[in-house]
Amino acid sequence: MKKKLSSIVSLLFILCTVVVGGAQIVKAENSAIRPDIGGTGSLTIHKHWAEDTSQIGDEGNGQEQTVSNPPVESVAFNIYELTPVDDAPTTPPSEKDGAVYSLNTAKTELMITFGGKTHKYTMGGKQTGTTNATGEYKFENLEGFYYVEEDLANSNPKVNGKDVTIATPAKPFVVSVPMTNPTGDGWFKDVHVYPKNQGMTPEKTVNNGGKNSVNIGDRLDFGIKVAIPSDIGEDEYKVFNIHDTLDEALTYVGDTVKVYVYKFESGAWQKKEMTTGFTGNFAEGAHPISVVFTEEGRKELAQLMSVDGGSYTHVGIEFGATVNEKVLEKPNYTVKNKGDIEWNNTPGDETIKTPTPETETNTGDIVIDKKDQAGADLSGAEFQIADSDADAKDGNKYIKVKVDDAGLITDLVYPGDADYDSADALNWVVRPHAASGDLGKKGDTFYASKFQGLQTHSGTDDEKVAMDYYVVETKTPNGYNLLDEPAKVTFADEDKTTHIVSKEIVNSKGFKLPNTGSLGMILLTVIGIILIGLAIVMFIPKKRRS
Repeated sequence: MKKKLSSIVSLLFILCTVVVGGAQIVKAENSAIRPDIGGTGSLTIHKHWAEDTSQIGDEGNGQEQTVSNPPVESVAFNIYELTPVDDAPTTPPSEKDGAVYSLNTAKTELMITFGGKTHKYTMGGKQTGTTNATGEYKFENLEGFYYVEEDLANSNPKVNGKDVTIATPAKPFVVSVPMTNPTGDGWFKDVHVYPKNQGMTPEKTVNNGGKNSVNIGDRLDFGIKVAIPSDIGEDEYKVFNIHDTLDEALTYVGDTVKVYVYKFESGAWQKKEMTTGFTGNFAEGAHPISVVFTEEGRKELAQLMSVDGGSYTHVGIEFGATVNEKVLEKPNYTVKNKGDIEWNNTPGDETIKTPTPETETNTGDIVIDKKDQAGADLSGAEFQIADSDADAKDGNKYIKVKVDDAGLITDLVYPGDADYDSADALNWVVRPHAASGDLGKKGDTFYASKFQGLQTHSGTDDEKVAMDYYVVETKTPNGYNLLDEPAKVTFADEDKTTHIVSKEIVNSKGFKLPNTGSLGMILLTVIGIILIGLAIVMFIPKKRRS
């Protein structure tokens, strides 16, 4: 079976709304002499897409309908005319009435078992057609009963010009040309059928307050959602599982996996938790995350799709993971992650894994480029960082860090966090242009060459709001002045690819005052005393001098 991957539709299952055998497929016994029939007729295939079972319409009646679902082009269909053998009924029994169809390997005979008997029908030469851009193909000059099958091996299905995947063909059916009309009092010769493919587009989301950029150590909440296959409860469906192989830069938060069914109602997604019908390892360190639906679970999903069961259309998992220090080893400080849907509804065929879309989450760096007034690199300065101007000016509300034994940052700790004053939360001090020996953990302080693992923006990709930070010079090189105000650094100025923003800070030379007690000061003092004495002598009256 040809299985073609698509960028927008990853996994499909089939629900047919077609005119099948038994749905008014009574053939006119002598149509050639009936003026209201007028000779041979036609069969038009209309191929449309349905995202889930809620978009599947009622059963067709053979007449043309208006369908809003998008058409599917380049799908092949084969039809074979049926001829009864021996005492087989002229009108083939319908699957709708409980008949069971089976073909021989050569597709020359159709066996129909019904009412405890098996009837044989020979299959005439195959006629083939492929749907056009409007999802249609018309077979003409037909008269009789026809077996119709979807031929995926010779299909290249597309929706809106993009390749899609059809997991299994629409269920074969038998149709009559011409047919009696819906009211049962006449005939029509141009028959229309609408076999729909139910699209199952796996979704992968990451939600951290609407942000896809985080600080190192922050938690992300992931979700995978996929439409429930329409044939999930049938015996042929042997495998249906959901996996997420976490990237090494993500640490799963143990026992957070939840399984839900979803339905879209009152303008929003409603969900209900499933607690049975699946197995999996959800403990701390689980890798990958896996939810394996049992046979009972698959049947429960089928029941949940029904009106009585709640009309749920999708199933999925939600779980938490934190961004760990390995994100700093990723290109552009970006961790990518995706899951897959594993399924098999074709006995004897291979199990397929259809990937979800890929999520991306990043952190960023702030590099302090310390210079002197001549533009040369300047070492010896120290900086700390805050996420607000008020905290920066406070002097005691800087961002702190936690580090592991290898000296890698594992978490950022903000003022107000429960563990901000704990021994594990180290002062975070950056020393630009410092030697490696002057960096690392020293007492209650972690010295680094730059600020790493920072959130670069809030919001989504479509509505990004750049994050602002404030760096404070807490120590200046000997002979230079400290900055008198925090320096604002914004990720609006970042390199959008690398998520690195560089801030140049220039220090100026200080002004030196004379040293108290120096020789120069003593001389000045002696001279001053002499001058004062001379002035006194000059103004004493002569009489008194004599």
